[in-house]
This record gives sequence, C-alpha cells and structure tokens, in this order.
Amino acid sequence: MKKWLLLIMMFLGLNSWALAAPIDLTGWTPYPGGTWNVSADGSSVLQTTNGQPTYFVSTANYIDTQFKGSFGVETTSDDDFIGFVFGFNGFDDYLLFDWKQGRQSYTGFASDGYTLSKITGSGVNLWDHTGSDIQVLDTSYGAVVNDVGWADNTVYDFTLDYTNSGIKISIDNDLIFDIAGTFDTGKFGFYNYSQSQVRYQGFTEDPAPPSGPAPVPEPGTLLLVGAGIIGLVGYNRKRLIKG
Repeated sequence: MKKWLLLIMMFLGLNSWALAAPIDLTGWTPYPGGTWNVSADGSSVLQTTNGQPTYFVSTANYIDTQFKGSFGVETTSDDDFIGFVFGFNGFDDYLLFDWKQGRQSYTGFASDGYTLSKITGSGVNLWDHTGSDIQVLDTSYGAVVNDVGWADNTVYDFTLDYTNSGIKISIDNDLIFDIAGTFDTGKFGFYNYSQSQVRYQGFTEDPAPPSGPAPVPEPGTLLLVGAGIIGLVGYNRKRLIKG
C-alpha cells in the first residue's frame, strides 16, 4: 500500500516538476574587451582579462526562464564588477545586473554592492551607472564600506527568474531584487568590467516558476486520480488473495 501511495504522490508532483537543462557554453559569443576561455565540456568559462566592459552572450533568446549556476572571482587582485546580462538585443538594449566588491572613484563613484539597470543606448557610464541611456531599476549597496561586496576566491550560487512581467535575482538563496515590469525576449550572458579571473559554471535553464500560490488541481483531475487509486488498491488486494 505504501508503495502505491508513493507512486501516486510522485505522479501528482510531475505536473510541477521539470528537469533543468544544462547550458552548453560552446558557441556563445564573446564580445571585445575580455578573454573568455570555455572548458572542453562546455560547462564553464573563465574570463581572464582586466579591462573594459566585456560580455559573453548566448546564441538563444529567452523569456519566462529560470537560470541557475555558480560564479566567483578566483584571485585576490582587484575589486571591480562581475555580473550578468539578460534581455540582451545588442549594446543599446539589455538589462544588466552587476556586483562590485569595493567602493571606488574612477570615471565616477562606484558603490560596493548590487545594481540592476536597463540600457537603451550608447549614452552610458557603466562605472557609476549614469547617462542619458541608462535607467537604474534598483540597487542594494552597503551601509558600511565594503560590507556587501563579493569576496575573493568564493563561489556563489546565482538564480535569475526572467519573465515578461518580472525579474527576480537571488544569491545563495537570498533574494536581492524582485522587480515588476514589462520585459522582452533576449539573450542571456555574463558580464565583467575591470575584473579578471572570473569563472561561471554549471548553468541551467528551466521554465520560470509561476508567481503566486501553487495551482490547485481541478475537480476532474482529482476524480481521475481517485479512481486510479481505487483501481490500484483493488488490483493489489486481488494479487495478494490469489497469492
């Protein structure tokens, strides 16, 4: 009996369960400014140049997708930007999530912490997130100097839910941003600015989970499942009697 109940529970769970598909980074597009070294199996990439903003972008377009993977900086040198792009349709149309380790003045003042931005043209200073063609959607900066920056030689788990109506970003299961809006299909990718030795690995794609409470099965579905339970139990009893 316990075996049948377990099978039924598994069946009921199939409706909301899906196997996340690994993302093969082979064939992604590296943009000038960085050196993106993809592993032989296509599961990870290491960016090794300390320079201007650089991007490593998928060939496929995505929307209503959940991305998961890990990333981190494999050096104690420098303290600049690492992050991700999505909804990417060229340098004049994309969303940018970046994370800086330390506060610093360069071509403007950059805070340590997280910034979520929408870029719509070339009039952008990505260092301090200013310009006529950038809209800062949200920030999470440290109240104390360098208290929310990334740490050297540390691997972080990253989750992005990107849908037509919202953006959710988590680091190590801590929700960083939850933004409502209207968003378009585009490519997904990785981003570095003035930071080398950054590795991205083990990324997967999956349909984004629905927002709000879990859907309740319709009465017709419950009746079918109930009939199946009765049939399975009855069949099992007959087998026991015959045995």
